[in-house]
Amino acid sequence: MPIAGVVILTQPGKSQSVLKQLKDLSGVTTYGIHKENYIITVMEGDSLEDVKSKSEQMMSSIPGIIGVYPSYINVEDQVD
Repeated sequence: MPIAGVVILTQPGKSQSVLKQLKDLSGVTTYGIHKENYIITVMEGDSLEDVKSKSEQMMSSIPGIIGVYPSYINVEDQVD
């Protein structure tokens, strides 16, 4: 199962709203807000494509997100 640590950059004043919506998503764990506009998040999915799709879905469906930036991705147990 791929796991990705990501930092989500939000528009000023939108972090709390974005954080609340992220907590409702399956396969997404949040670890709070850092420096007002960054949300620390871990995402997991059935495949790397699934994780990528979740990132794209966040960007298009949650107002206030400027970007979703991976800091690490672990796919060691995924078989191609």
